[in-house]
Amino acid sequence: MRNTGLIPGIANDKTPRKVSESALESHAIVHPVDTNALNNAFGGYLMSLMDEAACIVAFKHAGRKVNTVSIDGVRFFRPTAVGTILNIHASMNRVFNTSMEIGLKITETDPENGAELPVAHAYFTFVAIDDNGRPTATAPVEPDSDEARRRYEQALVRREARIELGKKLQ
Repeated sequence: MRNTGLIPGIANDKTPRKVSESALESHAIVHPVDTNALNNAFGGYLMSLMDEAACIVAFKHAGRKVNTVSIDGVRFFRPTAVGTILNIHASMNRVFNTSMEIGLKITETDPENGAELPVAHAYFTFVAIDDNGRPTATAPVEPDSDEARRRYEQALVRREARIELGKKLQ
């Protein structure tokens, strides 16, 4: 049996899970195929890395198939050259009824002093999908640090803003 990082039966267990249980840290390197004419990473390449990482976090938390619903607050901070090693940080910010907000940031390490420099960030909304392909509720998330508590509270503000904006645009 292959190891998916899931605990058997977790999809039906609605016990709150800690943010750290599904958090992900990963790395990628910028290759020439991932760049534009100036040899900087395409924004789409960075978005793809973030979507994949967010999907893994949502999948680990929900214990079932998940789908991307929306992406908010996408921001690119600096051009990223070929050969740059990217650090990808993803964690669950908050779980609502059937939706989950995952926060993503990509950094690069400054070779001069080792400092992490911001490259991009975004907020992804996912839903867990039941066996009939419909959104389904998942376990709540439990912030387990001051930073996680801050992100948990801010996720509600972003959700309310998305809902209000949606009403105005109908």
